[in-house]
Amino acid sequence: MQANIPTDAGMTVPRATLLMGLMLKTEPAGMGELGEPLGMSPRNMTVLVDGLEKEGLVRRVVHPSDRRVKLVELTPAGRQFVELHLGPSYAATASLFDDFTAEERGQLLRLLLKTADALRARGIDMPPPPGPS
Repeated sequence: MQANIPTDAGMTVPRATLLMGLMLKTEPAGMGELGEPLGMSPRNMTVLVDGLEKEGLVRRVVHPSDRRVKLVELTPAGRQFVELHLGPSYAATASLFDDFTAEERGQLLRLLLKTADALRARGIDMPPPPGPS
């Protein structure tokens, strides 16, 4: 994926991953929810969101039932940026797995999760596995 990310405008893997993650959501999301798969601390998430907000790609909104909580969503400009610049990168990366059968993709996922568990057991900081979708 990194090889396919546009390098102009300071795009990085965490920024691209956050923007793509927001694009896939139907509602605004909390920064903890967004940062967990990236393995990012709340402080780092705040810096990441601050930068994207200054560029007009995301905005913070108030949680519908808890005014103390801020959620993050794509702006129209952010959605357009993802469609134009990151969508092709995402599609190119996803196409790498087109030749795998469903069983092979399942095996690969299990092995990658096992590898991540082994790294965590050795004290290497890894994001937790994704929850059920």
